Amino acid sequence: MADSRDPETPAPPAGPPPPGTWVLGRVRGIRLTMRFTWLPVAMLLALGFATIIGQQFPELGGWRYAAAFAFVVAFTVSILIHELAHALMALRFGIGVSEINLGFFAAGTHIEGERKSPLEEFAVSVVGPIASLVVGGLAYLASRPIGEGVGYVALLELGVANLIVGVTNLLPGLPLDGGWVLRAIVWKLTGNMHTGTVVAAWAGRLLAILVLALPVLAEQLWNWQASIIDFVIALLVGFFLWSGSTASLMQAQLRRKLPALQVRTLARRAIAVHSGTPISEAVRMAGSAQAGAVVVIDGDGKPHALVSESAVAAVAPNQRPWTTVSEVSTRIGAGHIIGVNDTGEEILSTLREHPASEYLVLDPAGGVYGVLATADVERAFRGR
Repeated sequence: MADSRDPETPAPPAGPPPPGTWVLGRVRGIRLTMRFTWLPVAMLLALGFATIIGQQFPELGGWRYAAAFAFVVAFTVSILIHELAHALMALRFGIGVSEINLGFFAAGTHIEGERKSPLEEFAVSVVGPIASLVVGGLAYLASRPIGEGVGYVALLELGVANLIVGVTNLLPGLPLDGGWVLRAIVWKLTGNMHTGTVVAAWAGRLLAILVLALPVLAEQLWNWQASIIDFVIALLVGFFLWSGSTASLMQAQLRRKLPALQVRTLARRAIAVHSGTPISEAVRMAGSAQAGAVVVIDGDGKPHALVSESAVAAVAPNQRPWTTVSEVSTRIGAGHIIGVNDTGEEILSTLREHPASEYLVLDPAGGVYGVLATADVERAFRGR
């Protein structure tokens, strides 16, 4: 149910929540949010639990709905404890945590960056299910001395629900917590994080297939008559496991390509022209210099804009002698400058945080090296 810095260091600020999200508050600088879909699901669960309570305690009347909704809120709090366990362990290792999102089917802890060792991966991943198992055990023990009242049923059901959550999340396949535990173990044994991800992702796919086949297997092996609801639940859970494991596998394949991506080899050679230069002249100069980009400089020779290739293409050839490069250029923002020695992760970080079609590339001395086009980065990914 999870995902994921020095404990004394505040977590990085999260961006604005998406529409339909409630902000509940903050814990240790971590924003707590909840999707609006929690409410209708909570109402449905409460109605179902109210039916159980009504059958056992008909004397409660309408109060059974209040008791059932209180149970759903208590279960949501137990989910929060599960996610907080992940988050606090991550903070203990100095890993940033920006947000915890609560829900019944999509709860998650937004952890910034990769774990730095198998130990960190293992600890951050396993602590959530352990927290659920502890909460489940405590709820079960608390139900014993109460007797046969509503409190006993609520605590017993809360204990069973958390035990199910804990055990299910320990299953060894991504995207479950147990999948990240498996990745940590394989990472430790092989010394390769990528190998751990691939193994855990394929394990998640096998789990998805097993879940899809479970209703049929149950009928064949245990003579258990599966209902249409059982098949629907198996389909939903199997789809969740398959899509999550496939996404992890694709991300692993992507990260394997990252070290080979280098700004130095991807950047286009650029020429520098003043803002009053006609487009036709700039194109001629670039062709003579065998350059693939044009940088606009000011009177002091400092670059301040990049000529847009698409904007140049939109200008008719007979208009290019009368159109200056300043009319088809884009000013260089602070985030649109990248170092010539940047590689994989640094390139993706720049593209993700400061989206643009082109970036100015500077050499270690601060001089113009060239221009990095986002399209060239995308082609390099597809071609590797």
